Amino acid sequence: MLKIFKDTHIDFVKARKRAYIVSFILIAITIVSIIAHRGLNYGIDFTGGSLVQVHFNEDINTEKVRNIVSETGYSGAIIQRFGKSNDYSIKIINIEFVKSDTIGPEIIEAYAEPNPTNGESQIIIHTRAYDKEAIISNIEYSLKPFEEANDNDIIPVRASDTYDSELEDGIFSIKTLTMKKGDIKSIYIRATDSQGNVGNADFVQIKVSNLGDNVSIDDIKSEIKKDIDIEKTAENLKKSDGEILKEAFDSELGEGSVRIDKEDMVGPKISKELQTKAIWVIILGIVIMLLYVTFRFSFRFGVAAIIALFHDVIITVGLISITNLEVSTETVAALLTLIGYSINDSIVISDRIRENIKKLRKENFITVVNRGINETLSRTVITSLTTLVVLLTLTIVGGPVIRGFSNTLIFGVLIGTYSSIFVVAPIVVEWELKSPSRNLKIR
Repeated sequence: MLKIFKDTHIDFVKARKRAYIVSFILIAITIVSIIAHRGLNYGIDFTGGSLVQVHFNEDINTEKVRNIVSETGYSGAIIQRFGKSNDYSIKIINIEFVKSDTIGPEIIEAYAEPNPTNGESQIIIHTRAYDKEAIISNIEYSLKPFEEANDNDIIPVRASDTYDSELEDGIFSIKTLTMKKGDIKSIYIRATDSQGNVGNADFVQIKVSNLGDNVSIDDIKSEIKKDIDIEKTAENLKKSDGEILKEAFDSELGEGSVRIDKEDMVGPKISKELQTKAIWVIILGIVIMLLYVTFRFSFRFGVAAIIALFHDVIITVGLISITNLEVSTETVAALLTLIGYSINDSIVISDRIRENIKKLRKENFITVVNRGINETLSRTVITSLTTLVVLLTLTIVGGPVIRGFSNTLIFGVLIGTYSSIFVVAPIVVEWELKSPSRNLKIR
C-alpha cells in the first residue's frame, strides 16, 4: 500500500493538550460567529419563502437588480450573483412578508362519486378550499371529527396540481369494503394556509349501497357547495413570486429580457418541521454511532468517538457560519455524510489500537495508542486527500446546486481527519489516566 509517512514515531498523546486548546478556540469562534451573524444563514428549506433563480439576456449589475426587486415590493429579498455574470438568485423569506391574517381557509366545495356507493370498492372525494388572504398549504381529511382524531386518523389530501394559490382543488379516495350496506359515513375535511392558520372543518356524507340498489341521498349531507364571493378567479389568483418578478423585469428592461430558470417555494409550517426533523436526524445518527462503537470496541472508545463527532459537527457549523454558507437540506445531508466519514476514521484507528493491545502486552497504554495512530497515519491522510480532491472538483465544476454540499464536506473532512488523530484516542488516554479500567501499564 502507498504510504506518505513511513515508520513514524510522533507522540500524538503528548500533543493532546495543545490539540484541546485548538479545539476549544475553534468552538469558541463558532459560538461567537453564530452570535455575530444572529444565527445561521438558513435557506428557504428552513425559513420558508421563495427562491427564484433568474437569467438576464444582457449583463446587469446587482444594484440594478436590487432596485427593481425592491420597487416590486420585496425590499427584504437577498440577492446574490452566481454562475455566469448575468445569473442571479433572489431569496424571499416568508417571515418578512407575513400578513396579519389569522383566519384559515374555508372548504367551499366537496362531493363524493359515486354517492350512494353503488357497490364500488372505493369512492373518490373531490374538494375545494379557498382563503382570501393567504396561499393554501395543505388540505386534509379524517373519518372522525378532528377534535377526536389522532395523528394517524388525519390524512393529507393530494392537490390537483400543487398547493401554491388561494384557491386549491384536492382529490382523494376512500375504501368501502369494510363498510356495511346502509351505513352513513361522514368525511371531515379542513385546510391550512401558508401562515399556519387552520380553517374550520366541514364534512360530507356518503351512503353505502350495493350495485343497482335504489337508494336516496336526500336525507344526508351529500355535498358542500358554498356560494362565496371569490375575489380572485382561478385565472387571476396570486401569481408566484417568480411570475411577479419576471413581469417587473420585463416592464423595466424590456419584454423577454429575463428568464426564470428555477423557482422553489416552501411554506413556514413545512420549513419549521424540516428544522426539527433535521436536528433529530443528526442526533439519531450520532446515537446510533455511539451504540455501534460501544458494541465494537468499548464504552470509553464509544464516548470518545461521539465527543469527536459533536466536535466535528460543531466546528463545521462554525465554518459554515463564518463563510455565511447557506444552510439547506443539502447541508444536513453533508453533515450526516461527515458523521459517517469521521466515525470510519475513528474506527480504523481504534481497531489498530485494539490489535496492538493484544500484541504489545508489555507496553504501556500510551505507547500502544501512539503506535496505533502512527501505523494508520498514512491511511488516514491518503483517504482524506483523495476525498478532498473529489470534493474540490465538485466545488469547482459542479455548479451552485452542489456547492453547499461539497463545501460543507470539505470543512468536515479537514476537521474529521484532525479529530480522528488528536481527539478520539487522546480522550480515552485521558480517561484511563484518571480512572484506569485496563489490566495494562498506563505509563
